[in-house]
Amino acid sequence: MATRSIVIIGGGIMGITTAYYLSRHPKFGPHIDIHIVEACEIAAGASGKAGGFMAKNWHRAPTASLAALSFNLHEQLSNEHGGEKRWGYRKVTTLQLDVNHNSRKSKTIPGVVWVDGATHSEEIGTTSSTAQVTPDQFTKAIAELAQEAGVKITIASVDGLEFDETGIRPTTVIATDDNGQQVKLEATDVVFSAGPWTSSLAKKLLGSKAGAALDIEPSPCSTSVIFRPSIPLTPHALFTELHLRSGITTSPEFYPRPDGTLYICGDHSDPLRQRPFTQKATDATPSEFAIKNHMERLELVGSGLKDAEIVKAQACFRPESRRNRPIIGQLSTGGLEGVWIASGHS
Repeated sequence: MATRSIVIIGGGIMGITTAYYLSRHPKFGPHIDIHIVEACEIAAGASGKAGGFMAKNWHRAPTASLAALSFNLHEQLSNEHGGEKRWGYRKVTTLQLDVNHNSRKSKTIPGVVWVDGATHSEEIGTTSSTAQVTPDQFTKAIAELAQEAGVKITIASVDGLEFDETGIRPTTVIATDDNGQQVKLEATDVVFSAGPWTSSLAKKLLGSKAGAALDIEPSPCSTSVIFRPSIPLTPHALFTELHLRSGITTSPEFYPRPDGTLYICGDHSDPLRQRPFTQKATDATPSEFAIKNHMERLELVGSGLKDAEIVKAQACFRPESRRNRPIIGQLSTGGLEGVWIASGHS
């Protein structure tokens, strides 16, 4: 019989990897239950729709050590579980490109044959400092590994949290599945890791004791598009500054993936970025305005990309922290015990 039951709210990359590493802890065994409760599906939000780019040494002091640790752990996970094949892990060279639509001085970049529209280029990351994964594949693969170790996943929306007689320690997480059936999970510990929904959920379940969880807020809604070009791509991540004939300057990001597709995000001119926050991750729909812009800007970077087909268009909100750093640790507001948070990793 379990003497400790850890319930993690949220099936994104933070919740899934928390469960994974707990299941690998030396003290983990039959006396400990680990549950993940996810409202939609694993990797439903940014954890399945982000670019998957990683930089080891681009962070400022408050998060520099965390970024380096994360970068190294990704390499370790890939080596241990075959990440190159399972989730597209690879190290990449990263470039900063300037593209001026009003200039005729565009040039090719040695070794990057699919780019011919740059007016200036600079290497800003090497294979020792930048890498990538395909987030949807990564998150789902780590979820499978966690389940193999005994982690249980429940698809249901959390709507209640019961405490012991002191009102300090949780005892039960209450959720409702898509069929309207109530699910109750015993809990000695609860981890709030619900991405941009962390704040609203903590406020609902903890009230005035939500504390630091209230510092998590949703980002504007981002639309990304995955294209399949007819030409081969090299492993070069691109950060760009595009100067358009209209006078607009925009900074889309381009991430070629091992499967031959090209992920594009970063249309900050999209007026639909400021749309209302959705109740669920699966409710976020891509902006047709942003899709059109991504298609047009694709050709500005490389003329050979103009006939690329759209594989998928998607949208998501990311969890941002008012503290400009992730919030990780115990929530002890009002004397709470056994309540934790891991969010704000945008």
